[in-house]
This record gives sequence, C-alpha cells and structure tokens, in this order.
Amino acid sequence: MCHSVRSGVAMSTAIIVAIVAFASTILGASVGAVTNYILAVRRERADTAKDNRAHAVEVKRAARLIDMELAKAQALAEISLTKRYWVPIPDAELSAEAWQKYGGNIAPDLSDQAWHAVTIAFIALEHVKGTRALYLAGALPRPTHFRRECPRGRCNAKGCHART
Repeated sequence: MCHSVRSGVAMSTAIIVAIVAFASTILGASVGAVTNYILAVRRERADTAKDNRAHAVEVKRAARLIDMELAKAQALAEISLTKRYWVPIPDAELSAEAWQKYGGNIAPDLSDQAWHAVTIAFIALEHVKGTRALYLAGALPRPTHFRRECPRGRCNAKGCHART
C-alpha cells in the first residue's frame, strides 16, 4: 500500500504542477492580450488627438487665408466707393484662390448660416472683380465727375469743379 500511496502523491503532484503551469500560461496570455489592447486603445486615442489637432490647424489656416481675401476685397470696395475710383495697381487684384483651395476644408466646420454668409461674400467678390475688370478695360463708361478723372483737376467733397 505504501507504493500506491507514493504513486498517488506523485501523480497528484504532477497534476498540480500541470494545472499551475496551465493557469500560469492562461494568466500570462491574458495579461499580454490586455496589455496589447490597452496600448492599442491609447495609440488610437493619440492618433485621433493628433488628427484633430492637424484638422484644427488646417481649418484655422484656411479661415485666415479666406478672411484675408475677403478683407482685401472689402478694403478695395470701400476705396472704390469712398474715393470713387478703382485702384488699378496689380496688388489690388481680387482673388478667390484661397476660397477655391480651402473652401472644402472649412465647409464641414461651418454652420449653415456661416457657410451661407461666406458663399454670398465670395459671389459678391466675383461680381466686384468682374465689374472692376470691365471698368479698367474701358468697357464701362467712366463718369467725368469722379475725382481722379476730373478734366480740370478741381473736384472736392462739395462736387466737381467746386470752388474752394
């Protein structure tokens, strides 16, 4: 009976060792899988944050360039209305290049109302640009009461040829 007790104890020790080894393997694999999952989630969050920052920078760049185009158009329109002439220099060219290039980038981030306002502004810019081109090309009549075109050179705020 002694021999069978020893073989039973040896067998149960072998089973315990096998169970502990199996449990350790499962535990190690689980820890590895959970660690990989946590790292993947963190990587994904970091990538999303990086993409969001890049998108925000791109939208800000687009908005600034588009705003610059509209501000330039507004300034030139104000000059033409207050001084009553079109600025003929090449630096005064109206452009919608930034709008054409970046309009699609800012479209998803603008509200419907803001999108509508920007599109109307650029439609107006194109109309002003076309009118300016026609005027400078001589296709539109040039009134003689404009300050720059006064034949006597004596126009002032009171009117053409007004005596000071």
